[in-house]
Amino acid sequence: MKKLVLIMQLFIFGFSSVLVAQQGTQGVYLTADDFKSNKISYANNQSNEKYKLHLNEFFNAPTIKIIKGDKIIKLKKDSIYGYHDKNNQSIRFYNKEEYTIINSSDNILMYIKSSVEGDLKNRHLVTKYYFSTDANSPIYPLTKHNLRTSYYNNASFLKLMDVYFYNDNDLITYDYQSKSYNLNRIYTNSKIESNK
Repeated sequence: MKKLVLIMQLFIFGFSSVLVAQQGTQGVYLTADDFKSNKISYANNQSNEKYKLHLNEFFNAPTIKIIKGDKIIKLKKDSIYGYHDKNNQSIRFYNKEEYTIINSSDNILMYIKSSVEGDLKNRHLVTKYYFSTDANSPIYPLTKHNLRTSYYNNASFLKLMDVYFYNDNDLITYDYQSKSYNLNRIYTNSKIESNK
């Protein structure tokens, strides 16, 4: 009997932990400035009111729907910046696509986008990396060529990029000591160099 009680307690504790973990702050970034200042609109306020963020991804619908209590709010994806999900991730809408932001506080914003590719027997998940020069800028594939085009007027950054990154795959390396992507660390160093 004690074993059954212990198992029930573990189950209840585990279930409640899952519920707490799933209750992150969800909501919408109306503008790039809202994203930069971490201002979330139409957020779930962690109360007991009903809350659901429907992204309408299956049919690639142009709107999202937010159910907050008794209210239903519909917003066009192309009129808002993006959203913050319950897993504490920020996602940006750009050209009718969703890009997950992986470094929201850095100068060069980096994004990932995953998709399933291949034929029926050879399906596999492919993750591609992107960047923008700031929260308002267009999103481009993360390549040395695109970085050179975007930062053509920052000679110090381009020189450091050639020293530290041999190919495009190197651009996504992470520096655990400085807790940032090497690309942004090098960009910050280039700004310091140019200000000397």
